[in-house]
Amino acid sequence: MDVIFILIGLNVTFVFLFDKSKLDNKFWFYRILLVNVLLFLMASICWLNNIGDNTAVYSLFVPLIAQFIYYILSKIFHLMYERNSVDTFWTMDKSLFIDGWFNFIFYLMSILLFLLVL
Repeated sequence: MDVIFILIGLNVTFVFLFDKSKLDNKFWFYRILLVNVLLFLMASICWLNNIGDNTAVYSLFVPLIAQFIYYILSKIFHLMYERNSVDTFWTMDKSLFIDGWFNFIFYLMSILLFLLVL
């Protein structure tokens, strides 16, 4: 059960890696946000009632925080370059250097956030 909670806790990171356009699309962003708010509420209830292993419950707090970090970083990127970042994980195009840094920074922050919870 802990492994399932940990994989659910990585949902924003998985969406970021495999289909980043869903995080840039308002419709999908709000759907993912709704799921992450529900996970956060569920983790809060479990944490307050001492239900489940702490590591598994803490991992359910991460998606909402990771999505908030993505939102802040993407707004900063949009203000600086007046465009959305491009997914560079599966490409090796050198002209997308700035986009690659944005993606690296978010990926690093989301993984470090998750490791801090564990």
